[in-house]
Amino acid sequence: MDIEAADTASWNIAESKVNGQPSIIRYRPDLHFLLGDKNYPKNLTIFWDYEYSDSSGMPSNTLSEEMRQFEDAIVPILDIDRLAIFVFAYTVNGTREWHFYTNDINAVGERINSALSSLPKFPIEMQVETDADWTKLREVYELCS
Repeated sequence: MDIEAADTASWNIAESKVNGQPSIIRYRPDLHFLLGDKNYPKNLTIFWDYEYSDSSGMPSNTLSEEMRQFEDAIVPILDIDRLAIFVFAYTVNGTREWHFYTNDINAVGERINSALSSLPKFPIEMQVETDADWTKLREVYELCS
């Protein structure tokens, strides 16, 4: 089965509260068929920690626009040949996370560096974990079903 491009795929949004703070998960509901796909055994999480000035814990409009610019820069270059599959974004209490599955983290890093080279520096951190069972996306599906 073909993997639909992230920019044309359907996305769901789920809102909840975590320790009294709003949380938002934006996720792709169409990827059940990929759960446990051994072709994408690594989970890449990109973190952007931010300051917030109100009780919502959500980014300001200006910061949301910067995050959109970041996402718009990296998703197409990772998605064009499905080097990495963008599966969900999670925002809560001063942090946004973008989650991808891949099999070649070095190539992903090279593409991200290339895509961001002409943009302002973004305050991101990356973490890679082996997650051949796609546990993180399974948890999102369980929470949101």
